[in-house]
Amino acid sequence: MHMTGISRAGKWYIKGWLFWVVFMLLYFVYKFFPCTPLMAICGICESCFQHFKAAYFSWIIISLLEFLYMRRSVQDRQVFLYSRMATATILPWFIFILWYLGVAIFGRLPSIALEILYANIITIIVGIFADIFEQGVSRITYPRELKTIILVLFFASLVLYLVFTFGNLPWADVFIEPAWR
Repeated sequence: MHMTGISRAGKWYIKGWLFWVVFMLLYFVYKFFPCTPLMAICGICESCFQHFKAAYFSWIIISLLEFLYMRRSVQDRQVFLYSRMATATILPWFIFILWYLGVAIFGRLPSIALEILYANIITIIVGIFADIFEQGVSRITYPRELKTIILVLFFASLVLYLVFTFGNLPWADVFIEPAWR
């Protein structure tokens, strides 16, 4: 799967920026058109979880657009599908790891403007990393057990993003001890 006339490194750059654009659209479209259907795929607040959800759906949208653009040249549709599903599932963890790395090293940034700049740079880097990851998992075979794991994790992620957007948030936070301790 290669784009004619664009080097592999150039494609990473393009897909990283495309990921950033779609991600930003999924944040701003809801702010201007706050309706229930958009809640399913858009970031609806500034929580980390909503950023993860917007990233997950951004990659799915990019993958659908990529398939429409490349559908005639896709040699193995199953590999295309499973590599994109695996990447969409892991991509929020890329955000978690890379964004929190800065927090771990530098602590709170001195201004909101710097924090927004940092977050946008991380988003672009995540898009580039995700494309590189996706290209790697496009080269492997997908036995039934691996397909099953990818499907389970992909749909479990989908359920979590929808349930924790439309339903109650979980009682267990990521960084704080539970109240019963």
